[in-house]
Amino acid sequence: MAENQARRNSYGNIDFTEEVSKQCLKQVEFYFSESNFPYDKFLRTTAEKNDGWVPITTIATFNRMKKFRPVDKVVEVLRTSEILEVSENGENVKRRVPLVWNRNDEKFKEAKLEQNKRTLVVMNFPHDEEAGQAQEKKEGEEEKEDKDLQVEIEEFFRKLAQVNQVRLRRDHKKNFRGTVFVEFKNYDECKKFEDEYSAGSKDDKEGGEILSFKGKRLNILTKKQYDMQREATRSKNFSGSGQRSRSFTGHRKNMPKPSKKKDQDSENSSAIAEE
Repeated sequence: MAENQARRNSYGNIDFTEEVSKQCLKQVEFYFSESNFPYDKFLRTTAEKNDGWVPITTIATFNRMKKFRPVDKVVEVLRTSEILEVSENGENVKRRVPLVWNRNDEKFKEAKLEQNKRTLVVMNFPHDEEAGQAQEKKEGEEEKEDKDLQVEIEEFFRKLAQVNQVRLRRDHKKNFRGTVFVEFKNYDECKKFEDEYSAGSKDDKEGGEILSFKGKRLNILTKKQYDMQREATRSKNFSGSGQRSRSFTGHRKNMPKPSKKKDQDSENSSAIAEE
């Protein structure tokens, strides 16, 4: 109990106005939404271990939730939700109606397909490594920069269209490499955005608005086009036997023995999960 109380008070308290309460509720409901929960491995795993329940103190550690303090006020706000249910002791929260997230379930597959249809992949955003500015940062500084960038890119898209979520794709070192997944509110909104900006994002086409961010021209692909592009890239990197193709100029006796461990894609996406 003492440990929980310490965690609850580890950040400065704020005044829970009507607007703040609305923001808090909206954020937590998003975590458990159809757009996020089925593809959020950490949240799913946590819920699975506890009959659907997730500790509110755990949710309070998420970057977007750290500003909402004290946590006791968060609990009060969550009790007003029509989507979420709070445990009697106020320590856990879960969906009132569970979502299907088994990837082998037909409903999950249909939901995933529908989500992909209203998702665009926008590339060529500026990032530190591209500009040669990458340097070692302290944990707190890195977290703040990531949060600021996330908010900045979200605001950029929300001024142009109705979007459910914006996710920055990261590599295995959690570095942002300039690719963003944008899930729109519905397919019509997604198609409207694509028709307006996709032609302007390609040098070989005329017409269409040019989409740019901080002076950089952005490129747009549908989720299907992006997946096909990635698959084509993988095919070039692998031989027909399924092993990565390698060439050696040295004597055969110096060649390394084939690894028994299956090669894995080193890219790790923080965007829509492709597990």
